[in-house]
Amino acid sequence: MIGIRVDANTTIASGHVMRSLSVARKLREMGQDVLFICADNNAMQYISGSGFEVYIMHTDWKDYDGEIRIIESIIKEYDVKSLLVDSYYITPKYMQYISKIVKVTYFDELHICGYGCQQLINGLLEPPKYTNSNQKAFIGPKYVALRDEFIQPPKKNVKEIIDNLLITSGGTDNYHFSKIFLADFLSREKWNRINISLVIGNLCVDKDDLVKEYGNNPRVRLYINTNRMAELMKEADYALTAGGTTLYEICATGLPACSYVVGDNQIEITHSFDKRGLIAFAGDFRKDPNETIDRIYYSMEKADYCFRKKLSLKLQEVVDGRGAERIARVLM
Repeated sequence: MIGIRVDANTTIASGHVMRSLSVARKLREMGQDVLFICADNNAMQYISGSGFEVYIMHTDWKDYDGEIRIIESIIKEYDVKSLLVDSYYITPKYMQYISKIVKVTYFDELHICGYGCQQLINGLLEPPKYTNSNQKAFIGPKYVALRDEFIQPPKKNVKEIIDNLLITSGGTDNYHFSKIFLADFLSREKWNRINISLVIGNLCVDKDDLVKEYGNNPRVRLYINTNRMAELMKEADYALTAGGTTLYEICATGLPACSYVVGDNQIEITHSFDKRGLIAFAGDFRKDPNETIDRIYYSMEKADYCFRKKLSLKLQEVVDGRGAERIARVLM
C-alpha cells in the first residue's frame, strides 16, 4: 500500500490534491494500492469517483503534530510501505517521526528539504541544488505531475487574432481575481470581440456570485471544477492564470499566457517562467490589483500572431507530461 497525505480547502489550493490524484492513477496502473489520507472531508469533492480509498482523520489540517499518533496507526493498519506528503504545514517533529516508520517522499517547492524525510520532489523550472547526501532529490519539470491528457499533445494551432481568453485562478480565488478582472474586462470596448472561458473550483469564494452574474452571459463560458483543462487550453488563444501547476499545463499545450501571484508559494515559479521568456508575469494581485490588471492588458496587446506562434513552440519544449509516471516509480 502507498499512502498519500494531502488536503484541499479554501486555504490549500486544489492543485495539491489534483497532482496527487495524477500520481495515484499511475500507481494504480502499475498495480499498486493507494490510500488517500486527509484531515477532513473537503478533499472528497475531488477524490470521490476516482475509486481510491480515503481515510478521513477528523483532525485539524493546520496541526500536523496533532495527528502523529493517528497517522502512525493508519500506516500500521494499512501496511503502508511508502508515503507521499503534499502540504506546506508539515513540521520537523512530524516528518522526523513518520520517516522512522515509513519511507516518506515530500513535494518540496518551498525548499525546506522535508525536515529529514528520505526523498524530495521539486518540479520547479529552476529548482535549487540539493546537497544533503542522506536524501534523494528528484528535481526539474520532468517531475511535474500532470494528467494523461497533457502527455505530449499535438502542436497548437495558433490563430492570427485572440478570440478566446482562458481565465483560471486556482481552486479558491481568495483574492477575487476572477470577479474583479471579469467585470473590468467586459466593460472595455477594446476587447469586446473576445469570448471568455472561466475556470473556477468548487471551493471558489465567489462561485455563487459568478454563476449568478455570468451564467447566462453570451461572452462567458463558466466551468466549475472541470476535468477538461487540456481541451479548454487547446481551444483558447491566450490564458491568464495564477502561478502553480497550471503553468506547466500551459507549457504542455503551447498556450501563450500571462501569470499573476495570489500566494507566496507562487512567487518563485512565476518569476522563473517570466525570466526565461515563457510566461509573462503581471504582478502580485494581492498587493496591487489595478497595476496587475494593467500589466495583463499590456501583455495581451503585445502578443501578436508572430509572437504567439514562436512562443507556442518554445513552451512545448518545457515538459513532456510524464512527470506523474516518474513520481509513481519514485514512490515504489
